[in-house]
Amino acid sequence: MIGNIEFKKRRDFGQVINDTFTFMRQNFKPLIKVYFTFCGLFVLASMLTMLLQQYKMVNIINNIGDVRNTGGLGFGSMYGFEYFLSILFSLATYASMSVAILSYIAIYVQKGNQTPTTDEVWGYFKYYFLRIFGSSFLLMLLLGVAFIFCLVPGFWLFPYIAMIFPIMVLENATLGYAFNRSFKIIKDNFWITFGTLIVVWIIVYACMSMVILPTSIFNMIGMFTHKTPHMSVTLTMITTVLQSLCQVFTIIPIITISLAYFSLVEHKESTGLMERISNFGNTEKPIDTRPEEY
Repeated sequence: MIGNIEFKKRRDFGQVINDTFTFMRQNFKPLIKVYFTFCGLFVLASMLTMLLQQYKMVNIINNIGDVRNTGGLGFGSMYGFEYFLSILFSLATYASMSVAILSYIAIYVQKGNQTPTTDEVWGYFKYYFLRIFGSSFLLMLLLGVAFIFCLVPGFWLFPYIAMIFPIMVLENATLGYAFNRSFKIIKDNFWITFGTLIVVWIIVYACMSMVILPTSIFNMIGMFTHKTPHMSVTLTMITTVLQSLCQVFTIIPIITISLAYFSLVEHKESTGLMERISNFGNTEKPIDTRPEEY
């Protein structure tokens, strides 16, 4: 039987992936509880604004070419107040999810690999949420601009930006410090970090696609079997709701980047190894006895 996951240890590519799902399996119920407790309101707000935006888009597409029904408005009218609200609440959802799960992990590590309580997570959440939420605007803007320039700069920045939120929460750092720290710890380990995140995100998107694929296919079939462009309002609404619910899968890459963070810090500074040496003989703190690879 595998004991509780020890975060402060070096891991290779496969160990990070495997321990991500092991930790998810061992802490599934408390993680889901934390997710819905601290992120549920933001997920609901994001879902409602996306429903409004999608409903507006479907009506425009279904009435395309009919000036009387569209009021003379084209596709540009889709980018209205609802569209920007959906972006705002989507960022708030991801920020709240990142803070909630990273707070859970931070307390889990501090308690010696023991499950945190909701009150303990709340103490962290209310302290870090606004800091992470505000930082997310700057980081998304930076990443968006990088992707515009031939995609390559965006992919290069991706692992560095992904590492910033764990540093901010786990080290109680500012955005500026976390940005520089991210480059420092990923240096010489870029490809393994990049590859690990890409593989995990592919798994996450595959899981999401399996959930929303049926309604999306039926909607596309209905759209192309009509003489004029036509989308089903019902199927579009169902797909949007499923997309919002599927955001729960984003817990997985947050765990992955946290494991990668501890692994990289251990590789650079060996803090976990020194801690285990100092605690040698102390049986009160459970220790993962699986062999490490150095």
